[in-house]
Amino acid sequence: MRVVTLVGVLLLSACTTAPVPDPRPAPTASVAPASVSTALPPVSAAPASVSVAPVAQRDCASLVSVGLGGDAWRAAPVAGPAAFGALDYRWGDRAAFAERAPDAQGWRRFKVALRLRGGTPATVTVPAARREVAALTYRNGLDDTVSFAACGAASDPPTSEFAGGFAVREAVCLPVEVTWPDGTARVVLDFGVGGC
Repeated sequence: MRVVTLVGVLLLSACTTAPVPDPRPAPTASVAPASVSTALPPVSAAPASVSVAPVAQRDCASLVSVGLGGDAWRAAPVAGPAAFGALDYRWGDRAAFAERAPDAQGWRRFKVALRLRGGTPATVTVPAARREVAALTYRNGLDDTVSFAACGAASDPPTSEFAGGFAVREAVCLPVEVTWPDGTARVVLDFGVGGC
C-alpha cells in the first residue's frame, strides 16, 4: 500500500510542478523545418500595372509640301537629318509669343514643319524634364515622342516634309532630341525667350 501511495504522490507532483526547460538549444532563424518552403515567388519582368504607351507614328502617306523656300529651310534649326521650319512664327520672337493666345488648357500652338533627309527615318522627342511645358503636335493631340518614316531615296532632295508643330505653356528654350539609325542629335528651339 505504501508503494501505491508513493506512486500517487509522485504522479501528483509531476502534474503540478513547473516544466523542466529543454536543455537543447532553440533552432536559429536560419534553420527551416524540412516541410517549409524557403523559395521566393517568381519575379516578373515588369509589374502588371506598368504600361508603355506606343510611340506615335507618321508614315509617308502623310507627307506634305509646306511651301517654305530654300532660304527659310537653310535658316531652320537642324538636328541630324531633321530641320524644323517655323510656318507661323519667327524663332525667339517674344512679342509674337506674348500675342499668341493659349487654348482652354493653357497651350500656345505653333506650326513647325519637319523636313527629313530622303530615305532616313527619325524620331523626335521632347525631354522628360520639359513635358509639363511642351509637347509635339505632329498628330491629332499632344505627344512626347513621334517617329517619322523614311520616305524617298537617300539620293533624293530632302523633300520629306511633315506638317505639325509644338504646343508650349510658357516661353521656353526647348531642347528637342532627334534620333535616327546613324545617331542622335539635339537642337534648342526658342519659343518666346529671345535668345537660347
